[in-house]
Amino acid sequence: MDKAELRSFSEPDEVREFPKVRVELMKIGGGVVGRAIFEPGWRWSESVRPILNTQSCDAPHFQY
Repeated sequence: MDKAELRSFSEPDEVREFPKVRVELMKIGGGVVGRAIFEPGWRWSESVRPILNTQSCDAPHFQY
């Protein structure tokens, strides 16, 4: 690593919106960090499955 990076979710690189959820993504140090904001009543089966047409999310996740 050459230097430290300072980023803020006030300026994400990418925003993805689904019914009742907003995902903000930033590229940091060769990786991607995301923040998901879920509204009350959010359900994978109702909000995302119809769009992606998969039984579950195929992306790897590390959650903190």
